[in-house]
Amino acid sequence: MLITELLGIEIPLIQAPMVGVSTPKLAAAVSNAGALGSIGIGASTPEQARAMIRDTRALTARPFNVNLFCHAPAQPDPARERAWLEHLRPLFAEFDAEPPATLREIY
Repeated sequence: MLITELLGIEIPLIQAPMVGVSTPKLAAAVSNAGALGSIGIGASTPEQARAMIRDTRALTARPFNVNLFCHAPAQPDPARERAWLEHLRPLFAEFDAEPPATLREIY
């Protein structure tokens, strides 16, 4: 079975489900064009996720992808984080930028 048959799409393309960038409108447009549109709900509350799914369904009758995170949250490790920031310091310097003082989990 071809991936297009499995997913019910005509174009073998999956739009990236990027949190904060992929919207119901974009996912529906991609699905309506024959590929697989995607929404990223990993940083959403359950209510926000339901709304994004509902909004996407209202814009397309075609299949679409819902992407979420299902991993354990990162555990802080200040020593490891400092080491990574120091390792990356030269890359920041190339752009006349200062690395952050600490890292934080955004999801």
